[in-house]
Amino acid sequence: MEKNDKWYIVQVISNYEQKVKEALDNREFEDKDTGISEIYIPFKYHQTKTKKIKRKPLFPGYIYVKLDMTDKSWYIIRNTQYVTGIIGSSGQRTKPTPIPEEQIERIKNLEKKEEQHYQDLKKVTDNKDALLTVNYNVDDLVEIKKGEFVGKKGKVKDISIIKQIVIIEIEMFNRKTIIDLPINYVEKV
Repeated sequence: MEKNDKWYIVQVISNYEQKVKEALDNREFEDKDTGISEIYIPFKYHQTKTKKIKRKPLFPGYIYVKLDMTDKSWYIIRNTQYVTGIIGSSGQRTKPTPIPEEQIERIKNLEKKEEQHYQDLKKVTDNKDALLTVNYNVDDLVEIKKGEFVGKKGKVKDISIIKQIVIIEIEMFNRKTIIDLPINYVEKV
């Protein structure tokens, strides 16, 4: 019998994507005839306020499953713990519609960009010298020591370790103005 594998979006309870993947992998290990050929969870990376890099699902609450949609595989997916449904199924025992392979390729390309972003984050956070130059925090009062705004004081609104910039609110012409400066241009007052 020829396999007709297509991609489907499975909706799961948020933050349980990995548990559902493991459960489906275990089902595949126990019974080789589940029809599931691939399970894919795209991830993204972000930097927390404590400058730690965390990985989380790109689409929380969704996983992608490539399978031959038979009655058995549909039953296995629907009856896996933490699965709330399959996108594209209107209920009343109708099987879901698959998503195009091109859409999965776009998501995988997006994930590759996220992986590159992670590598960039890692380079910066592994560079202790870059982290040590920041001796101020958000909402601190700083003075600009270099550039065209030398001598001006302002309040730190945001710090981007990745881009090596600090976003400061200064007063110009009796108005508050937001400017971006390199991290080493400012010092804490």
